[in-house]
Amino acid sequence: YKSHSGGILDILEDLKEKAEEQLSALRRAETNAKHNYDMLKQSLEDQIAADTKDMEETKSAKAAAEEAKATAEGELAETVKELANSKSVLETVRSDCMQSAADHEATVKARAEELKVIAEAKKILVETTKGAVDQTY
Repeated sequence: YKSHSGGILDILEDLKEKAEEQLSALRRAETNAKHNYDMLKQSLEDQIAADTKDMEETKSAKAAAEEAKATAEGELAETVKELANSKSVLETVRSDCMQSAADHEATVKARAEELKVIAEAKKILVETTKGAVDQTY
């Protein structure tokens, strides 16, 4: 039996060594796969955290921009209202100024006519009373 049992033991020993080598290789592969998985998981978690932070910053910036827009629209509406009011006042002032200029022109013309009439009246009076100045009473 010794001759037959030595070959079987050697085969079993070889099978055991191969099984241990395969087990060791599979354990290394599993360790590498787990390490790769952990690295990928950490990378994705970091990316999610960065994206979440960016999203929060973007939301904050959007809210600030919307607030600024609302303020600007309010100011624009007020400015448009003031502009319309200013145009109305300008038109009123322009109209009043034109009326005053027309009134002044009419007054100057009337004054010139009055002065002309007074000058004529004075001339007539001087002509008609020329002899009266020489007479004394």
